[in-house]
This record gives sequence, structure tokens and C-alpha cells, in this order.
Amino acid sequence: MRVFQIVGVRRSGKTTTAGILIRNLKDRGYRVGAVKCIGCPLFSLDSDPNSGTSRLRNYGADVVVAFGSKEVDFMYPGMSDMDRTLGILSSECLDYCIIEGGYGYDLPRIVCFRNMSEVDERITEHTFAFSGAGAGECSAAGRYPYPVISALTDPVALTDLVEASVNPLSLPVKKIPRPESCRKFCGECTGHGNLSGRAKNLEL
Repeated sequence: MRVFQIVGVRRSGKTTTAGILIRNLKDRGYRVGAVKCIGCPLFSLDSDPNSGTSRLRNYGADVVVAFGSKEVDFMYPGMSDMDRTLGILSSECLDYCIIEGGYGYDLPRIVCFRNMSEVDERITEHTFAFSGAGAGECSAAGRYPYPVISALTDPVALTDLVEASVNPLSLPVKKIPRPESCRKFCGECTGHGNLSGRAKNLEL
């Protein structure tokens, strides 16, 4: 399985870029998975403490599956382990997995941006492209060694670059420090005002 990540500030075009790449990779015959890193400290797939799945988790089940007619959801209580997550996904015989966010992992990386002032601290040695909301209006030629390719206007070129740049993953994934400037405080979600003193990351 080949794994890469898409990082950037909010509304920089990460999800749009990921969605276009998913569609184009699938059109080329690949099986594609996606991981959305969620920094909200209150996030839970099942936030109702009285639901059946929440009660099963509270009883101590190591894995809880919500098996519905239109969707099957696997919940791993307390898990925050990218190696385990990618191991599970690789068992699905995926060709590619796109991770949206995940600054703490050293993976091939596309940096999405609105303006070029956002990119410096999001670059790693494994960055291979710029994209996102600002890509259609900005050229970084000469300043950075990475191509700027808009997924909206040139999806074929960006997909070609993914195929050429992303090699099969070897676990474990190397962890790297998250830049302090990449931490954004979540003040828009209900209930977060009660989290004073705790990290409230929205940008992973």
C-alpha cells in the first residue's frame, strides 16, 4: 500500500484535493482508502453515551462494530495508533491510502495553501507538491523545489505525480515533531469553551 498525506490550514483545499485524487486514482483502477485526522478533543463517532455501541465500548470491548444495512463502522476505543490503523487498512488490499492531516507523521506530503506564507513550516523532506486553494493563482517557481499543481485545473498532472512520487509504505511510520505554528485552537464547536487549559487542536 502506498501512503501519502495532504496537510494545510483550514479551508486550504485539503479535502477537495483528496477527493479529486481519490476519484482519479480509482479511475485508474486502484483501490483507495482515506484517513481523516481529527484534532477535536471532543470528537467521537458515537457521542451518545446511551447508545448500544457506546455501552458495549464502556463494558470494555476492544473493538465494536456498528453493522448496518448501508454502512459498517469499526470503532477501536482509545486507539490513536497510525501504524495499527494503516495495518488494518492494508489488509483491505488497498493500493493507496490518503491521510488528511497528520503532522506528526513523516510521510510523502502534499501541502495545500491559500497563500505562500502558510507553507514554510508545513514542508518536510518528503514534500513532493503544493496544491489547494492558492495553487491556481500562485507560482513558487524558483523559491521551492516542488511543483504547484491545482487539483481542480490539472488533476491528471497531480495524479501522475502521486504515482511517480509515492512508494510502498514500510511500517512503522516514523514520527516527527509537530510545528507549534501548526496548532490552531478550536473555538467554533459547541462545548469547547469548557476545555480551558487543555490542548484544543483542530489542525493535525
